[in-house]
Order: sequence, then structure tokens, then C-alpha cells
Amino acid sequence: MPEVLSQAIDSVLTLFLIGAIGYSLARFKLVSSAVREIFPIFVVRVTLPLFLVSETVKTFTRDELASMLKWVGLGLLTVFVTFAVAYLLSLLIKPQGRRRGIFLAAFSASNTMYIGIPINLSLFGDQALGPAMSYFLANAIFFWTAGNYFMSLDGQIGRVPFISFETVKRLLPPPMLGFIAGVILVVLGIQPPKFFMSATSAIGAMNTPLAIMFIGLGFYGLSLASLKPYKEIAVVLGGRFIVCPAITLSFCLLADAPIITSQVFTTQSSLPVLAAASIMAGYYKSDSNYANILVSLSTVLSLLTIPLIRILMATL
Repeated sequence: MPEVLSQAIDSVLTLFLIGAIGYSLARFKLVSSAVREIFPIFVVRVTLPLFLVSETVKTFTRDELASMLKWVGLGLLTVFVTFAVAYLLSLLIKPQGRRRGIFLAAFSASNTMYIGIPINLSLFGDQALGPAMSYFLANAIFFWTAGNYFMSLDGQIGRVPFISFETVKRLLPPPMLGFIAGVILVVLGIQPPKFFMSATSAIGAMNTPLAIMFIGLGFYGLSLASLKPYKEIAVVLGGRFIVCPAITLSFCLLADAPIITSQVFTTQSSLPVLAAASIMAGYYKSDSNYANILVSLSTVLSLLTIPLIRILMATL
């Protein structure tokens, strides 16, 4: 156990150092706002899709892929229960203005792709890829159905269908397409050329540094004056960093899930508010500033909470 905790501490100190580099880049004006915007775009559209192709081919067999899918249901159950808790809390708190849907989505859905997959692979190794993708699917299915629907109720353009072609399309971002491409290669037994695997692995190695530096960039310039209403924000952050991982870990233990699945699911569920919540709040013309604050603040705080979750997971 001491060795496991030591490895966990080494992992999180590495993340802190990378985050500090990101903060320094912003603090000393070495990157512009335009450059900051490139970080998530580059990861989501380039490095992560290519990484998932190569890692899926290297990591999985056909039987392991089938085994991975059976845990998606567990992920859906934990997200649904978290959403039910968020719904009950919203009846008590009564979020002001056009915020209820944002409150529900932010409380329940986490950033499992852009931040989640690089973080889990960094903390738990290649064996984390299967559980990380399982939880991502569950989280994405929830957000683009229930979360999207309730956020549309806040807006000024009318409610959207619970399930639509647009919903299905949003479940297939570039990283998901990269994973699907890798799955097809595994199922068909196709081994890509060595130069292709080397190139995709090298590009994929950029995932974690870029994701953590982006969090560090967020530390600089965060305005405390904008953190209102305090009660609603505190409840959402409590949901993200305490309630959701507690529910997820409890269900994993009850389901007797493998240790790596429990560790990754719990970590995935404890990550910042999904950035798409901010985008969709703007699209529906609800309170996009409120969504922006939740996404930014939870992302910044995750640099503190991720190490705590990793150390807790080392005790399983």
C-alpha cells in the first residue's frame, strides 16, 4: 500500500508541475487568448482521435471490447441517480432565471473526454482506456438526451426533442470516431503499419500535457467577483466533486466491478463540468455566463481535486 500511495503522489505532483507551466504561460503573457483556444480544439480534433485509434488497436482484443461494453449500463445508472439527486436539489434551491437546466446538466455530467481520458490514462495506465470509454459513453448519452432537453427548457428558442438526429450526431465527436475506427480494426483483425502506429502514439502523447496546461491557464485571470450566486455554484461543485463520485463508487462496489473499473469510473465522475454545457447555454440563449463560470471554476478546482481522488483510489 505505501508503494501504491507513493506512485499516486508522484503522478499528481507531475500533474501539478504541468499545470504550473500552464499558469506561468498565462501569467507572463507568453500565450494569447487565441492560442488558449487552440488547446482543446487540437486535443479533441487531432491528438485524442489519433491516440484512441492506436491505443485501441494495441490494448484490446475482440473479447475485451465486448467485456468493456457491459459496464456502460453501470455508468448510465450512476449518472441517472446523480441526475435524480440534482433534480431534487433544484426543487429546494430553485435556481434563479434561466438556470435550472444548466444546474441539472452541470451537476450530473462531467468532462469525460477532453480531460477525462488523458487524466485516467496518465493516472492508471493503458488499462484505464476501456473503463474510461465506457463511462464516457454513459455520460455522453445522458448529456445529449436528458441534459440537452432540460437545458432547452431554459432557453428562448423552445424545447427540443428528447432524442433526435442531432442528438445522435453529437454522440459521435472526433475522439469517438477515432475509438470506433480502432474498434473496427480490432474486430476485422487488421494491424496498421508500424509507421502509422508510431506516428499516432507520438501525437497522442501530447494529450495529457495539453489538457493539464489548459487547466493551469484557467487559474490566471479567474475573477472571484463573478462567482455568484454562491449557493447554487457551491451546490454544483459539491455535486461534481463529492456527490457524483460518492454515488459512482458506491454502485461500483455494489456491482463488484473490477478495481480498475471502480477507480476509473469514480475518477471520471469527479471531473469538471462538461464544456458543452456552456456552448449549449449560449445556443439556447439561456444564462450562458452562469454556465461559463461553472465550467471555468470547476476546471480550475479540478487541479486540486484530481490528486485527492487519485490518492483515495489508491486505497481500493
